[in-house]
Amino acid sequence: MKYQIIKEAMEHLLRKHHLSHISELKVGENLFKHRFSTGCSMSNCNGVCCKLGVYADVRERDKILSHVDLIHKYMEPHQEHNPERWFDADESDDKDFPSGRAIGTIAMDYGCVFLDSAGRCILQKACTAEGMPPYFLKPFYCVAFPVTVDHGFLIVDDVELENRPPCCIIDPKGSLNVFDVCPTELEYVLGREGAEELRTLFNSAK
Repeated sequence: MKYQIIKEAMEHLLRKHHLSHISELKVGENLFKHRFSTGCSMSNCNGVCCKLGVYADVRERDKILSHVDLIHKYMEPHQEHNPERWFDADESDDKDFPSGRAIGTIAMDYGCVFLDSAGRCILQKACTAEGMPPYFLKPFYCVAFPVTVDHGFLIVDDVELENRPPCCIIDPKGSLNVFDVCPTELEYVLGREGAEELRTLFNSAK
């Protein structure tokens, strides 16, 4: 069984992606197999998937902390304004992140410390309002969700959460695949050539 898993991973190796820190990006089987409910759309997201906080590269943390005044400008009163309480104290080794080091954001009673009352990311909100690229401060894996990289495998994060809106609900009998629901996220993670290569692999695996 282990040999078969390794063999399938080798057959589904992406070579045209732009994640330079991952020398061999393999496609997890769940990315091809998962189906989504009819009507699912990432535009329906309300941020409930961020309720436990998220992981960021330590360099992303440093960039965020270098823009404290900007972030404060768009925070709501209930949000934690003390930047010393925005991230966990401890970093961890993680090769899925460019620097090889990851750190979590603090989860408050309302979710990730950066979520506003509408479940929107204050980092993206601030950048958009200031005419900056919308994802300039937003951690990579936040933008990519539910697409993620886990131990070098490109997968769909299928974590089950209560009251999850119909944005990316896994449904074995669903009519949609990951390309129907997450085309923007796939291109963001892989780049245009990488996303096209993935689609070719997907079509050949049918």
